[in-house]
Amino acid sequence: MRKKFFYIILIIITLLSGCGKNSLLEVHIIDVGQGDSILIKTPNSKTLLIDGGTNESEHIVKSYLKKQKVKIIDFLIATHPDSDHIGGLDAVVNKFNVKGLYLPEQTITSNSYNDLISACNQKNVPLNYLYKGDNFSIDNYINLFVLSPSYIQDDNNLNSIVFKLSFKNKSFLFTGDAESSNESDIINSFNLEDIDFLKVGHHGSKSSTTSEFLDETTPDVAVISCGYKNQYGHPHNATLKNLKDHNVTTYRTDLSGDIVFYSNGEIIYTKKKYK
Repeated sequence: MRKKFFYIILIIITLLSGCGKNSLLEVHIIDVGQGDSILIKTPNSKTLLIDGGTNESEHIVKSYLKKQKVKIIDFLIATHPDSDHIGGLDAVVNKFNVKGLYLPEQTITSNSYNDLISACNQKNVPLNYLYKGDNFSIDNYINLFVLSPSYIQDDNNLNSIVFKLSFKNKSFLFTGDAESSNESDIINSFNLEDIDFLKVGHHGSKSSTTSEFLDETTPDVAVISCGYKNQYGHPHNATLKNLKDHNVTTYRTDLSGDIVFYSNGEIIYTKKKYK
């Protein structure tokens, strides 16, 4: 209860300080059911789209982007080739002006993957492969640093692109479907004590978000993208318990639908009611 009150106070402080919308970083968690799709808009109107849900949810992603008046996607990240992450991305490439696709260097034989690569080839969208240690600037004061994968493995989830997005004094961690072995490698390789926001790995599966990972990253806010009453039982009770035990305020798309987080680089807040 005290944490909820604290976030309400932060929102009031932000609004009273005259912090306009165009000075904020926006993180949109799009409700695509059992899948992932995240839109990031920077203060200077740069756009980054992480994943695009399933083939069946491509209309949801396109409609959401249009509603947000997105015409150009500066950075399109396909975290890994699972169809619930890249199924809708070929439709995005076909509809919007995509400056570049970023993905793990893994080739698979699936319709979703083939459709995405074909769409990029037809529109001359450059492909960029990301590995641990890669980094680049997204906008002023906004940097992206890749934490995983170190190398390509047979399991798609283990090849998930995990990255930290830094905006002034706040850090956001995006994990795709990374598993506990990825988490162990990350915390053994990097100092991540300053993480403020966590996109929970693998839709809240019990194979991710270990206590050790939360001990090291210490997030204040987390979000889980998963479908309502999905067949996989996501998010698992063990994961929810880990988050609760670490005092992480956790939002879920299956309960709250689309969720938008805002940050001026000093605080992170959402207008969505916590459930």
